[in-house]
This record gives sequence, C-alpha cells and structure tokens, in this order.
Amino acid sequence: MPNALADSAVELGGGFSLSDSDLGLDGVAVDDDGETAIVYGANSYLRVLDANDPTEQIDLVWPGAQQLLDADFHPSGQTAFIVGEDGLVLRYAKQDHSVEKAAAESLLMFSDLTAVSWNTGGSWAYVGSVNGEIWRLRADSEGGAEIHELVGIGQGPIAAIDCHPTIMMCVVAASIEGIGIIDRDHAFTWVGGNSYPWTGVECPTGDSEYCVAVADNKAIALIELDPNDLSKSIPQVSTLPDINAYFIGINHQESDRTIIATTPANLIEHDISKNASYPWLNYTDINDINLTNGRIVGTWATGDDSGWIVTNRGYIVSYAPPTKGSASILNLWVVIAIPIATGLVVLSLVYASSPKLQYWWEVDEAKKNLVAEKRKRTRATKKRKGR
Repeated sequence: MPNALADSAVELGGGFSLSDSDLGLDGVAVDDDGETAIVYGANSYLRVLDANDPTEQIDLVWPGAQQLLDADFHPSGQTAFIVGEDGLVLRYAKQDHSVEKAAAESLLMFSDLTAVSWNTGGSWAYVGSVNGEIWRLRADSEGGAEIHELVGIGQGPIAAIDCHPTIMMCVVAASIEGIGIIDRDHAFTWVGGNSYPWTGVECPTGDSEYCVAVADNKAIALIELDPNDLSKSIPQVSTLPDINAYFIGINHQESDRTIIATTPANLIEHDISKNASYPWLNYTDINDINLTNGRIVGTWATGDDSGWIVTNRGYIVSYAPPTKGSASILNLWVVIAIPIATGLVVLSLVYASSPKLQYWWEVDEAKKNLVAEKRKRTRATKKRKGR
C-alpha cells in the first residue's frame, strides 16, 4: 500500500530489497535511454536492473573485493565503465552482460577512483581519484587502454564528474578545490567554489547550457558552459540554510530537472531553467523504515515525476505523483533564485499551504545578494554592448 506523504510532492510505492544483508552500495548508473540500471558497491558488487521494473535483474560477477565507487554508461548505451579502489576500471557490455578489466591498475597509480564520466560523443572517459588526479581513458587498438593524466589538478578528492550531452565540456566537483572545467582539448581549469565541500554534479540535458552542483553544506551551484568564454562558468551559489540535512548527491529527473538526495532521507527537486529548488520528498512524511534506516545513494526517473530510489543497504522503492486528494506538486513549489532567462529581480515566492514548508524553505539574505549581483553584471554587459 502506498505511503501517503502529506506535505511531500510525491508518494512512495512498493519497495523491495536486493538482499537480506547490507550490500554497502555506493550508487547507480542508468543509460541514456532509461532502460538499464547498474548498482555497484562493496566487495565489487554489481547487478544489472531493468530501469522500469527493477525486480527484473541480472547478477554480474567480478572476482574482486574492491569497493566500486562510481559508474557511467557510454553515450551509445551499450557499455559502461565502473571504477573503484586500487585503480580498478571495469567495462560492462550490455550485449552479453560481460564484465572485464578495462585498464591496468598501475597506469592509474593504484589510486582509489571516485568518479567517472564519458565526454560528449564518447571518445574519452574522464576518471578522478581520491588524491585529486584526473585521467582521460579509452580502449586502444590492442585491447588495452590509452591513458593520459590531466595537468593543473588539485590534491583533494574528486567527488564527481559530469560531461554535458551536447557541449564539449565537463564539470568537475572536488571536495576541497571547488569546481573545475574540462574543455574540448582536455585542458583543465578551476573556476571557483573552493569554499564548499561539493558532493555531486549533474548536466541533465542538451537543451540547456547549464549544469548544477551540490555541496553537503546545503549549497547549490549553477554553472554555465560556453566554449568561447570560460568566465561564464564561475559558479553562482545559493544555499538552503533552514534544511536540517546534508546534500549527498544529485541525479537527473526529467528535461532540465534534477533530484538532490540528502541525509537524513529527503529528496529536493532543482529546476535549472528556473534556478529554483522545490521540496519533493520530506523525511518527516516517510513511513518506510527501510528507507529511513538507509542512506540514499541514487535515484532514476521513469516519468516526468516518477522513478526509483536506491539506498546503500540495497533497498529500492518507487515514487510517483500523489494520489487523488493529496497535495499538488504545484502547491509545494518554492522559488529560491531568479529565472536564468531574465535579469529582473524576482522575490522568492512561497506557494506551500503548509506552515512547516514555509518555514523550511525560507530564503535568506544571501540569495537576495546573489540576485542583486547578477543584475549588476547584466547591466554592465548591456552597457558594453551598447558602446
């Protein structure tokens, strides 16, 4: 029976566990077609799921004990790289569900690999480590791997990498150094945000030139990608100070909408086109001990407002729009920043009917300062163009 969420924008459906024991999962990767998902984690655990019906599963066997820390499908959707401890890079092939080593660990300095993302078009994959290294990697003609280390990298852990679907640029989120950009020539540049402990980044759609990053101290950064002007990529940061949770990751929902996962277990929608965040799933409304007892390690969409949640323990549960009589999603939206397309100052609006949500999503003065600064930059740009 679904759990009705009185003040949340979605409700939970049925859930199930992949195992009777704690699997120690670290995340989930989904192909661009939304057909196949791979969950990965401790002791080289790998399992392929039907993304629409994850009860349909295929176990993948890799005889290792390393923790698998990140994965990404090739843009073709037919293969995926999975990376983990001690320089391990695995290649999964959808055609026969085979798993094989994609590179020698020594070429990656036996480093714990924490992030991987294929670039636009899938010619190279970028791999980041806990020591701050980033390499570009691809298979060579002899069945091995061609690997080159990028220069200008920091020393803190690379938390996440994501490449834009249509613009030949990638965004790097580091736990210490901040936000970095990789351009089409594999040149790396730090662009700002070094005072935030970033945990995730998502470039959700080719229809927008923006990516969004999140930090565990409730910060959200909007990052514009322009191959001709790297200065536009300086992060525009806002915060949600009144949320009693830490931001631990971000996944694509639909179009330019993303879902931020927190601990304790909440979900927050961030809409890039509006640069606005909305309450999605409130921890206080969850009546599912299997979800609240775990840590959300990923989500994936099956529709505009529906999808699945997976926890570190291996529990998977669906979410969907409210049933008849529940609160409307539109009634719960709270704007925290101005729309990207305009330079006008827009006051933050609270549409929530719940006093609890009105308090939870109160916008602080820092966001107003961000809006004023953006208006100032826009006016300066218009003056220069008018000369």
